[in-house]
Amino acid sequence: MLIFEEHFQENLPGRHFSEQNSPENSRKWVTRDDVDCSLTLKDNCYLFDHKRSGDTYWLTWNSADFFYDRHEFQIHITLEKSSGTDGYGYGFVWGVLDTSNFFEFIISGSGLYRITHYKDGILTHFANWKKCDRIQIDNRVNILGIRKVGDFVDFYINSTLVETLLAVHVMDVLGKSFGFVIHDKIQIKIHNLIISSPEISKKPEESRKDAKDTKPETKANFVEHEPPTDDTLEKIIADLNALIGHEHTKEQLLSLANFLKVQTERKQRGLKTIQTSLHLMLYGPPGTGKTTIARLVGRLYKQLGFLERGHVVETDRAGIIGGYIGQTALRVESAVQQAIGGVLFIDEAYMLVPDDTPNDFGKEAIQVLLKRMEDQRDRMAVVVAGYADEMEKFIESNPGLKSRINRFLYIDHYQPDELLAIFKKFCIENGYSIDLSAYIVLQKVFFSAYEKRNKTFGNGRYVRTLFERSIEQQANRIVTHQLEKLDNSQLSLITGEDLYFLM
Repeated sequence: MLIFEEHFQENLPGRHFSEQNSPENSRKWVTRDDVDCSLTLKDNCYLFDHKRSGDTYWLTWNSADFFYDRHEFQIHITLEKSSGTDGYGYGFVWGVLDTSNFFEFIISGSGLYRITHYKDGILTHFANWKKCDRIQIDNRVNILGIRKVGDFVDFYINSTLVETLLAVHVMDVLGKSFGFVIHDKIQIKIHNLIISSPEISKKPEESRKDAKDTKPETKANFVEHEPPTDDTLEKIIADLNALIGHEHTKEQLLSLANFLKVQTERKQRGLKTIQTSLHLMLYGPPGTGKTTIARLVGRLYKQLGFLERGHVVETDRAGIIGGYIGQTALRVESAVQQAIGGVLFIDEAYMLVPDDTPNDFGKEAIQVLLKRMEDQRDRMAVVVAGYADEMEKFIESNPGLKSRINRFLYIDHYQPDELLAIFKKFCIENGYSIDLSAYIVLQKVFFSAYEKRNKTFGNGRYVRTLFERSIEQQANRIVTHQLEKLDNSQLSLITGEDLYFLM
């Protein structure tokens, strides 16, 4: 059961929290906001900036009906240190924050964490600056997790259990406020806060066993494509022109290449340049070579000097969406870090925003992705791809996507003669050939398939399936002969007889 959820991807940039009546401040966050500490609503985060050394500031939201007395609950917070010292912490806090009676769970940019209880002016350190190798040091995203089950409270950093304390100590505070805290001169970005509780709680020992025994995978699943070692701009243009079909897409990519070449030349001469986004969207039917084009884009950006490696990290919803709160943010961060210097290619990206699922973890993925698209815009390109209608809904689902992706490449269905050319290409690549009878059958089949096509027509995938079926049928035909008496051309020839299954 969701108790509290605060995401920031739908908020407007640049709105300051002193505007208490603004719709973006619907949770009515309160902060000691002055010249030494400010809270600003930025694109996809709260920017919490503590400007003075040697002091403490906090951001809170007061709640009259909250979770303290629940048998079981869990808290998930996504934070990022933007700048400041490393020796002092930032994190989550609850209790009466304007008195000396509260509890805090904080981390530092140098990879340490602290769990401390303040009561009547007395500090009790349950964990005093312990080292944790799961903390992403420097200015990186970290996930803090707190889970109460019965008499115990577990503390997690990036999905790893670091401490278990008695609930009687952790919940021993006077008030029911909660929020974020900064010690010393630090700037942090607050990306989300989610508090939930199960509808029906298990027995305490069962719930705690599940929590401790579960070691969820927080690394993204992806396939990585490296550019050729001897790559040149001329080879990329040649490979682009060699693609079957996609004439309009080729024109768009060549136009982009020309624009980037001119901007590079202007920069080298000390002239003014126009900043352009490297992010783009490929949309159209399946099986039309979107991955191939994404790899060409990575190679192109590298050769023009815009990306260091030009590699492509290919993933999809299954590769970056986790099964529980907090896992998704870490998976997206993992994919982004792997894609630095190249292209992060997300296929079927519209699956990140499924219809009628407001609490889907895809929202968390989009939130982290948008931030990284902005932060790493000079070191990484994001290419999203999918069906035309679905991708239109995807790009309209979030203002941040529209502002960061402004180049759209539509990839249309292959024409019948292009489908035939793809079949011939498969034959050449695999050492086969076709005779006139097979040529005539394939012409008819591809023309009919094109006329009857719908949005799910497989295009190149459809051709590959036919090719694989045809060589199976060819093998069935020739195996009845004495194979050793057949010459190489007979072993490699596909005839109309091998394509009867299509008729």
